[in-house]
Amino acid sequence: MAITDLQKMLAKPLDAVGLTFNKHDTDRDSFMLRGALAKQGFDIWRHCVHGVSETTGKERSFIIDFGGENPQLCEEEPVFSKDGTKPSWFAVMAAVCGEEGSVLTRYFPWDSVSTGTEMNVLVSAEDCFLSETRTMGRIEVTAEDVEKDPIDHPEAGKLIWDLKINKRIALNLGYSTSGPLRDAEIMDAYWHTEGLVTEYDGMIEWNGEKYTVKPETSYGYADKVWGKNAGERWEYISCSDLISKKNGRLKNSGFAFGEGTQIKVGPIDTQNALAGGIYLDGETYEFNFSKMWMLTRSQTGEKRNGRKCMFAISEETPLSRVRLKVICDRSQMREVNVETTSGDRRKMLVGGDGKAELLIERKKVSLKNKWEWETVDVLRGEHVFVSFMDSKNKK
Repeated sequence: MAITDLQKMLAKPLDAVGLTFNKHDTDRDSFMLRGALAKQGFDIWRHCVHGVSETTGKERSFIIDFGGENPQLCEEEPVFSKDGTKPSWFAVMAAVCGEEGSVLTRYFPWDSVSTGTEMNVLVSAEDCFLSETRTMGRIEVTAEDVEKDPIDHPEAGKLIWDLKINKRIALNLGYSTSGPLRDAEIMDAYWHTEGLVTEYDGMIEWNGEKYTVKPETSYGYADKVWGKNAGERWEYISCSDLISKKNGRLKNSGFAFGEGTQIKVGPIDTQNALAGGIYLDGETYEFNFSKMWMLTRSQTGEKRNGRKCMFAISEETPLSRVRLKVICDRSQMREVNVETTSGDRRKMLVGGDGKAELLIERKKVSLKNKWEWETVDVLRGEHVFVSFMDSKNKK
């Protein structure tokens, strides 16, 4: 779809909404830092997973990111922002969430990074590897690394992983991440979720402690974010461990919501646009700012203190609406130091042990021949992944 087709897109009737957002498209998972984005752009593949300790039997959540910035500015060693210099590096980052967790990052120069599509390979750097169906790697940060560079290596530790990946349900936002709109670069950042519900199978070893990852209890999630620069405010919330008030624990359901990009084209001028969807046993509820005919209205709220992080999302179209509340224990979250493509430093809080409450409703014609809201289901979410960043946390 060309930008010139915008008027046609806006003129679509309400009932033209697609039947499902569960449309896999691995092209949107491919490497995106070409053209203008090679000089100023970022690309991140994110994988969120839970494992169980073989020693203690306790659960722990892990977030493993592959990503980089500004490859066209590469040098023989990773370049970090200094005195106005734009960064240029590739990194594999792991957040080990929960009590006494850690954040470990391994940096590479772009010359040692390979990207491609052969055998579903997305990106690899030395012994760190990511494809659509598997990821393996090792990150080791020594005490000497921390002493030398406490900003980019705040903690020492060692993580090794080998995981099979099965992306079962997708959250495809359609137009907003389609090829023409990507080529036009009308947004600061783009988001695609190839694995709204993802099963992981394998092993993670952290500082000598082994964690078993099984498909039925991994409660996994995999997505991708890329673009020119991170927005002033970012929020991502996802969950694939849902308990229905009507039907008990669900095996084929999940939700994700993301906020933070900006779009300016024609009559559209959206700051901190919110998008997302709920997949409920084959039925989809989509809330997507890029599909203007859906007439989506959004509200968000947040509260933070030393103990809790609380998020609230309200999404409504003329035919459906959702109320979502998420609470995270601050002690279970990790703080990640983020360097933007322009060289700014920010802090992001990430975690995988949040709890959620969802109320899903839809419009129905009553016996009195009036449109009224009816409750579809009330859901409880566990093992909720949250990542949060805003301008108040600039370094």
